[in-house]
Amino acid sequence: MQRVRILLLTHSFWPDISPPQRRWGVFTREFASAGHQIDVVAPKVFDQNLLRISQRLAPPEGVTVYRYPSIRKPGTMLGKLLKHAIDALRSIPTALRTPRPQIVIATVPAIPTLAVGYLVSRMRRTPFVVDLRDAWPDLLQDSQVLRLAWLEPLVSRMLTFMIHRSDLVVTVSEGFAQKLMSEGARKAITISNGVDIDRYGMDLLTTQRGEKLRVLYLGNLGRSQGLDLVIRAAALAKSNVQLRIVGQGTEITNLRQLAAGLDVDVDFKDPVYGPSVLDNYAWADTCLVTLRSDWDSFEHTIPSKLYELLFLDCHITGLVKGEAAEIIRASRSGQVIEQSDRALAEHFLNLYAERRLLRTGHAGSKWVRRNAALPTLGQQYLRELKWLTDRYQESK
Repeated sequence: MQRVRILLLTHSFWPDISPPQRRWGVFTREFASAGHQIDVVAPKVFDQNLLRISQRLAPPEGVTVYRYPSIRKPGTMLGKLLKHAIDALRSIPTALRTPRPQIVIATVPAIPTLAVGYLVSRMRRTPFVVDLRDAWPDLLQDSQVLRLAWLEPLVSRMLTFMIHRSDLVVTVSEGFAQKLMSEGARKAITISNGVDIDRYGMDLLTTQRGEKLRVLYLGNLGRSQGLDLVIRAAALAKSNVQLRIVGQGTEITNLRQLAAGLDVDVDFKDPVYGPSVLDNYAWADTCLVTLRSDWDSFEHTIPSKLYELLFLDCHITGLVKGEAAEIIRASRSGQVIEQSDRALAEHFLNLYAERRLLRTGHAGSKWVRRNAALPTLGQQYLRELKWLTDRYQESK
């Protein structure tokens, strides 16, 4: 089989601990094991602790990482946008110094990375693949993350232009791939997020259950999650619910103030990694997967954390809609709840009274092995890339 040289542009790669790194760590491993060469362009790493933690998952032979100068991750949304823009500009010379690729892949949600990928693919005269982990550009309109009214439609048009000019768009949900095709994308396919079942090696230790229902949210604390609803629900059922929120994000201060104002004893904890994540999952009776209901783009958004919870056979309380809700129902690993504080409080009280409802057996892990094993998805991705490069060579 002919070897393919792949150039991957991403804002997060080894030794980061993040959803895009987990996805691309497995995919590049699968590509390399099939004999292909992958050049990854990613920002400089500041946290030396991550290097020590991640040594055992270092990229395999066949994966070369090229670093470019970067700035530390800021705490504000505007700061993050500026960081992504500056990083994108700094990545261009590094991307152009790599060996000539046969295909260029740009991952988003770091939106400027898409523009760099398009530019580099045109300069290197290779096919261009867009890897969308969220429903961009629809999410821009819903989130109003750009703040300026004139800027959002401009960026949306630029994103749409590059998506339509790409040779292949890879999404993580079926509905969004179909939507992009109907709007003019040349080809859009679905390669979902999932779990590295070959290297997971994680088991939850049984813990002594408390008198109250233990409810856990672990992840980003941003506007997208709508966690104020969870705190309001806990206030309605607080005599029977113990709520723990683990993570960091732009809404942390507002959430703390809301909990204090409602006199809800929420156990806020800083972000955790590795075994500490499992300790929190083991503590919980039910784990929350939540995306606010008033953003249309979340109809086609599936939180990557959902697959991890399924594989660990955790009970899931889903405050989601669309394809994410369908997965929870299909896997029989929890319940999807109407997004109102009263409905969620009633759900918590029902679980408290009927603990048998928390038992999922091994339904979730079985579903993941059938539908969301990252090694299998990586092989599927590689077949699509091979098809694209073969077609490109034939057309020359």
